[in-house]
Amino acid sequence: MNPTIAKRDIGLMLFIIAVCVAVLIESWDLPPGTFEPLGSGPVPQAIAFLIIGLCLIILARAAIALARHTVPEKTAEELEAEAADVASGFQSRPWSATAVLVMSGLYIVVLYLGVLGFGVVSTVFLLITILFLLGRPPLRAFAAWVTSFDRAHLPAAMPVLIAFGISVVMGFGCEFVFTKIFYVDLPTG
Repeated sequence: MNPTIAKRDIGLMLFIIAVCVAVLIESWDLPPGTFEPLGSGPVPQAIAFLIIGLCLIILARAAIALARHTVPEKTAEELEAEAADVASGFQSRPWSATAVLVMSGLYIVVLYLGVLGFGVVSTVFLLITILFLLGRPPLRAFAAWVTSFDRAHLPAAMPVLIAFGISVVMGFGCEFVFTKIFYVDLPTG
């Protein structure tokens, strides 16, 4: 592992651990459940502990790589994955991860403020996130299909239509499941 990458991994894992510790501190104050034996606290606590454990594994790996300060040879699987990425035209887009992180923060803020209901906010969040991660070519094809209704653009525009379907089903489906089956109060706006 490159020392620069190891340092980045250490910084990122420490940040994630700090966020998980904040989640743990806040989850201790959650009230016990009325209808379920566990209550609402153990789930975020378990997830936070799991994430902290995984971060510690990555921290240990990065610290060992930094201590050795050598670059190990790539395995056959890593070489095949890189070749597949090159063949498929995959390009690393770190700004996409940053934008999704910012959108996730906005999603949480909008839900916290209660501006809109859970189903609407989740649907819009999922749609924007999926469309953002799809990239420009499907969006351009969708725009061309909408403006001309030419069937030639439909196959290239299909990912946008699928993203819309997934976001509607997941956003309002989760709201239905949580409110009608699990009886969880969600923001209604």
